[in-house]
Amino acid sequence: MLHQVAIKASEGHRAFGKLLKRVYCSDEHLIVERDGFPVAVLMSYQEYKKLMRERLLAAHKEMVHELGRQAELQGLTEEGLMAELKETKREVYRETYGQDTP
Repeated sequence: MLHQVAIKASEGHRAFGKLLKRVYCSDEHLIVERDGFPVAVLMSYQEYKKLMRERLLAAHKEMVHELGRQAELQGLTEEGLMAELKETKREVYRETYGQDTP
């Protein structure tokens, strides 16, 4: 379970090593505040990697959805796109090797 704790920036400055160990050894996210406002988060590298992976997957899903929408708007079908891709691959092979694909 995710546990968030707010700390003052001055505390972070004084005890940075201790705080690094704290986030490394737990699932805590330390929210660093300056003048009572959150300005940064300290979390383990594993948690950061997980967050980035989730963001990349979400961005990928959004991109795929948008590509599908654009293909629909242009009247393209999956079969048509696959046929175009097959022909493009043939052309590249022909240009590269001077002959049709085997």
